[in-house]
Parts: sequence; C-alpha cells; structure tokens
Amino acid sequence: MKAIILVICSLFATSVWANTYGIGDQLETLKLQDQYEADYAVDQNVTRVLFSRSMDGGNLIQEALEADPALYETNSLAYVADISGMPSLIARFVAIPQFKKFDYRVALDREGEITKALPAEKDQATLIELTDNKITQISYFDSTETLLEALK
Repeated sequence: MKAIILVICSLFATSVWANTYGIGDQLETLKLQDQYEADYAVDQNVTRVLFSRSMDGGNLIQEALEADPALYETNSLAYVADISGMPSLIARFVAIPQFKKFDYRVALDREGEITKALPAEKDQATLIELTDNKITQISYFDSTETLLEALK
C-alpha cells in the first residue's frame, strides 16, 4: 500500500514540476492587465521579467525599482505579480491602490492561472531572462541589493 501511495505522489509531483517553465523553454505571451486595468502583454519585446508570487518577493522588486527607476524606462523589463493568493477585498481595496502609486506598470494576475507555470521560490523575487521569448536564465533573490546587481 505504501508503494502505491509513493507512486501516485511521484506521478503527481512530476506533473506539477513538468508544468513549470525552465531554462530553454519558450515563454508564451502573457496577456494580463496592469494596476489601471489596461491591457499588458509580456511578449517578444521583453528581455527580462521580474516575477513575484508573494508579498516579500514583491517588496524586493518594488525596492529595487524605486532605488533605480532607470531600470524600468525601457520596454524590455516587465514586472509581473501573481496576486491570486490575496483575499479579493484586500487586493481590491489595499494592494491595487498601492500598486497605483508606483511610477511603473505592474502586470497583475488576479486569478493565478496565467502565471502558474512561472518559476518562483517562497518569499523571493524571480528574474527570468529571455531571448526571443526563450528562457535563457532564471534567478531567485532574497535581497534588494543582489537583485539590483543582477538588473544592472
């Protein structure tokens, strides 16, 4: 019986891992909306994607972009945040108004479906580097300083 449970768990875990993007994978265009509900596409023009699935990861990205606003002046960098884990009232009345204070656009995944395959580590910021939508590097950051170094 234990062997059957182990096999079933292994199959489930493998299918979950198989659905996460990795180096060498072609990233499909992500069609989201920003904090102002305007359409936002992460497409072939983007060479770097900053991604957060948690508040801690988002805070790291926010601190980095505020420390060096020139990083976001080109269209080659996109910030994508999965806010599906937030209760909808908190997202609507606290988080989104906070995002509207930023000087840069944030692509928001309110449902979590569009970004579910993007790689992430708990409480960290993810930097995905692309060439023609092909993932060339994935890095995780737990400090603003190291994220800033990678972005420069």
